[in-house]
Amino acid sequence: MKKKITLNAGFLWLALLVFGLSGCATDEANAPVDPVTPAPVQLDEASPETAAATAQPEDAVTPTNEDNDMTESYQPDSGQTVFHTLELQDGTTLDYALVLPNDFDSNKTQPVLLALPPGPQTEAMVNTGLERYWGQAAIDRGWVVLSPVAPGGVFFFQGSEVHLPEFMDRMAELYRPEGSKYHLAGISNGGLSAFRIALQYPERFHSVLALPGLPPTQAEFQELDLLVDIPVAMFVGEHDTQWRDGMEKTEQELARLGGNVFLKVVPDEGHVIQSLSGGEELFDLLESYR
Repeated sequence: MKKKITLNAGFLWLALLVFGLSGCATDEANAPVDPVTPAPVQLDEASPETAAATAQPEDAVTPTNEDNDMTESYQPDSGQTVFHTLELQDGTTLDYALVLPNDFDSNKTQPVLLALPPGPQTEAMVNTGLERYWGQAAIDRGWVVLSPVAPGGVFFFQGSEVHLPEFMDRMAELYRPEGSKYHLAGISNGGLSAFRIALQYPERFHSVLALPGLPPTQAEFQELDLLVDIPVAMFVGEHDTQWRDGMEKTEQELARLGGNVFLKVVPDEGHVIQSLSGGEELFDLLESYR
């Protein structure tokens, strides 16, 4: 079963609200150990008053158990965004958004972007990422986008990343990514997640794009040599100083190792890089990595 998600100005307002109301809450058991790396950004999706008082995310979205009808004859509608639910082998249900271009052909390979969402990585945050960066640009450029919701509210860099290999395998049977590899992108907590999964499975990816993002731990920073054969692009706002410091060090280390790395510090921007809205600059870069 599937339901169509309407992307409109309301989601843009939501994006501006939730991204602007961030706070840092560190869990001693799970927090990144690298002092350069920012703690997970907790974004509240409720009211401004609640966010200011608690700086905590909303309750985790409860995955549904509806069948997603994914069979060999399954032909989704193109030129729109829909949500599906996938049941994994361990019983976990994983919700994800799917964006297909107008000219989607299931018999052909195409560029496929795995886009990891920001904040608490809920369905609302998936929609925010699609509305701001990935949705319409992908449709216009002929890309498939897959953007999963973190199951049980567990970040994709604090446990839920274990589900992504099976997710990618199952999706590859339906959407046939070019060269049997994905392009990988993430926003904020999604950027931390993107580095984690890329470092674990570098052979699965054509490129890595973070806005912002960097390795979640010092141990992973020490493994950046695993990414020297993959283009890595990073964007960070000039005024997003904590993230900027860590990302500049990441860029310097990848360059020292001989990697193909690009870092853009966007003038007069903070944590939410508004000038990249619409995704045209991002997809220009992604196209260069095909």
